[in-house]
Amino acid sequence: MGFPSFQGTLGNLLSGVEANLGDLGLSMLGLTVLTAGVANWWREDLPFIGNHEQIATSDPFQGQHIRKAGLWVFIMSEVMVFATFFSSYLRMRTEWCTGWQVNAGNCEEVNMLTASDFLRPNGATLDGLGGHGDFMTILPGAINTFALIISSYTIVLALKTAKAKDWEAPSGFMGKLLPDQKSAVRNYLIATFLLGSMFIVLKLVEWSHLVAEGFTIGTQAGSIFYISTGAHGVHVFVGLLVMLYLIFKADTVGYDERNGQGIEYFGLYWHFVDLAWVVIFPAFYLY
Repeated sequence: MGFPSFQGTLGNLLSGVEANLGDLGLSMLGLTVLTAGVANWWREDLPFIGNHEQIATSDPFQGQHIRKAGLWVFIMSEVMVFATFFSSYLRMRTEWCTGWQVNAGNCEEVNMLTASDFLRPNGATLDGLGGHGDFMTILPGAINTFALIISSYTIVLALKTAKAKDWEAPSGFMGKLLPDQKSAVRNYLIATFLLGSMFIVLKLVEWSHLVAEGFTIGTQAGSIFYISTGAHGVHVFVGLLVMLYLIFKADTVGYDERNGQGIEYFGLYWHFVDLAWVVIFPAFYLY
């Protein structure tokens, strides 16, 4: 309920327009309630060391961990959410008037500028003068793509290290970063967290550039772009919050082959976020 006012206030702040911070009240209240609920879930999970994992007893998930089955159902719902964003974008792009249609009088000229015209080098525009972007403007999105791919790898390394029964510290410089199994799991999680944090920072830099260039949420193309990439950014931010908990637990209780499934379940979510961006980047930034 507080998201519309939050979005409006945030848009005004990014655009340099005077914003009423009082409009953030409802969204901040909702965020507080959500944070309290998540904190209570963390409190209940922290002492868990792998004993008495709940197992499904009926079809279609019989024999599977209930948490894992629930996460897959959640991911399926997330696929449908992002599919609506992606399909609306494709529908908009394919039904826009092309230059030859305008010249033939088949449709009226419309504003066809998209985020890719402001970001990618030589982006095509209706007037044929070329886009506004260059290599440096598309660089944050490109770096973010590789950052998320690498972060998926580091979360896999964290899980592999946690479940390794005969783990040995590597030699050389890596041995100093990963001196023992417990520290190795924690440091792999920290690496994942840092890569995800870099994604958020570069996303804000990119949005600031787009808003400064006049590409705002007030247009059809802008609304689809900011809602789609913003929803993905929210998923990354939520993942970072969960990762803070994983890092804290790795440094205190620790993860091993008994309770390493906690990292595995989060990894499924993180891989989905990574995959969603791999689809979003070429469609929204290069097309």
